[in-house]
Amino acid sequence: MKFTACAAALLGVISFSVSVHAQTAFEPYTVAYSLCVTNETKKLALVTPEIAKDAIIARAFAACGEEEAEARRSLAAKGVSERAIEERFSQTKKFIRLTAPDDIDRQRVNRVPR
Repeated sequence: MKFTACAAALLGVISFSVSVHAQTAFEPYTVAYSLCVTNETKKLALVTPEIAKDAIIARAFAACGEEEAEARRSLAAKGVSERAIEERFSQTKKFIRLTAPDDIDRQRVNRVPR
């Protein structure tokens, strides 16, 4: 599915901000956070199609707060600086905000009435 491919691309994009020895692109908590936002965005697009895309994206970020906190703790425990962690999440959120509207549209178009 294209949305999963976007999540994988996201991980590649954000990995540049942290040195290779300190963090791989597939750090489990970072992957869990990205997948949480991706899945929540898809779910919200299907369940609440009448709300604006920006609101769906904001709700998805809010719903994944615990996953973000776990990812931040995990990165800090690996010795990644607070600045690098902020940069990583800034880039992650920027990428999601750029790609999610198209994915929301796809979810809405493919929605099957019940």
